[in-house]
Amino acid sequence: MANADQEHIFVAPLQKIWIMRCVDVPADVSATLRNAGVKDAKHPPVHGFIEGLPFKSTLVPGGRGCFRLHVHSRIWRKLKIDAGAEVEVTLMLDQEPRSAVVPRDLAAALAAKPRAQKTFNSLTLPLRRQILWYLESAKHASTREKRVTLMVQRMLERAARQQKKKGKKNQ
Repeated sequence: MANADQEHIFVAPLQKIWIMRCVDVPADVSATLRNAGVKDAKHPPVHGFIEGLPFKSTLVPGGRGCFRLHVHSRIWRKLKIDAGAEVEVTLMLDQEPRSAVVPRDLAAALAAKPRAQKTFNSLTLPLRRQILWYLESAKHASTREKRVTLMVQRMLERAARQQKKKGKKNQ
């Protein structure tokens, strides 16, 4: 078992995959992280530094049993680098809970529609956070109210699509 505070330092080239920049995590580091006993061994939460700039992210499978780390544009643009540049990465498992606190107005609207609430709760944590950011970014109360209503409606639509898919599979 790897220690959660153990630093993994490596140098790797920055790659460009479509519009994203990423770094492949070496096989030995990937194996250590996979065996660290984290809740989600397929997408372990990590934090650390890229060329001294702090980041917080989630690793994704990168093929051949290795993980891939996506590098946010704020980092590679600040460093004035792009694909092909070698970067030093310091990686550590992130044991801090990553919760998404649902504001009262959205919680009340979701509670009024249990199916929407169940769908919202089944979303991945990053998607829930993105929805909450969208809601919180409203500048006016009327906009926020519209967005709360819209999110509940979208959750109901998503539930209906999932139900429809299940119906097709059972036929």
